[in-house]
Amino acid sequence: MTVSRMLSNEEFKQMMSYKPHAKNQKEQQSMKLKLLEVVEDAYGDAYYRLKKETRSGIDMACWFAAERGYFFASDDYFADRYGITDRTMRNVMKKLREKGVIFTVYRRSSKHNGRSAPVHLFVDHPYFSYWEELLNLSDFQADFQTENTETPCDSKDERAKKVPTYSLPLKKSFNKYIRKEEPVLDDSFTPSHIPKSFVLTVKPFFGQAKEIYKLWGKAMLAYRITRLNAPLEELTPLVVQAFKESIFAHKHKRIKGSFNAYFFGTLRNMMTIEKRREIMNNDPIFLQFKAYMES
Repeated sequence: MTVSRMLSNEEFKQMMSYKPHAKNQKEQQSMKLKLLEVVEDAYGDAYYRLKKETRSGIDMACWFAAERGYFFASDDYFADRYGITDRTMRNVMKKLREKGVIFTVYRRSSKHNGRSAPVHLFVDHPYFSYWEELLNLSDFQADFQTENTETPCDSKDERAKKVPTYSLPLKKSFNKYIRKEEPVLDDSFTPSHIPKSFVLTVKPFFGQAKEIYKLWGKAMLAYRITRLNAPLEELTPLVVQAFKESIFAHKHKRIKGSFNAYFFGTLRNMMTIEKRREIMNNDPIFLQFKAYMES
């Protein structure tokens, strides 16, 4: 099943009205080159085997994204401008998503209740943390994973039976009472898929279940972007360490923006390093060299 984050018209307007990171052509060119370098690293040597027209399309995509960290030019636009197929650009975007270079969300169609044009967010742009906060990308990822883990094998009939069983009583009776005065949920209400070691580390600073849930959502988003092979649960010590380093930075007044965004950036950088280790440990040449040096 494919689940897509849909942008509301209001969210897209907010993104469009945000002040540009690149204020002039020189700054835009500089940021474009940084984004392009990330793309080239993702492709490796294969980047220079791409057709010149395809590379030109990628270059223009990075130019568009340099201003605010995203672009929404259609595949048809690149196809018409550079003489390539729209499928070529779709494959490029798919490759960049798989490598954790971009995160794609979708505008809602005005003609039908479904998704329309994609909006590609560059993870390495300085504004990505803003869009991650605005669009609650970590919450979306957390909700999606929780839903999947809770109902992995249900049939369609079973899911249909579950809906009326719990929703009708809540809507008619109990729900109207809990909405008047909702109690603050402490850490004991934290969803069970969040590791206990993480909860124990976080709760002295963020004691509410909602806050802990949001922070773990950041971890899930960073994990999805970096595409590590190891299960996220095995990386819990890394997540805990990133949280501790973020707390240290906060105590020393080094965080200028939000704590959650800083924690996400710290963890993503740590997971990127871990991903490089995974790649190297699967490289036979590196393993031979390592064995030679240890012998």
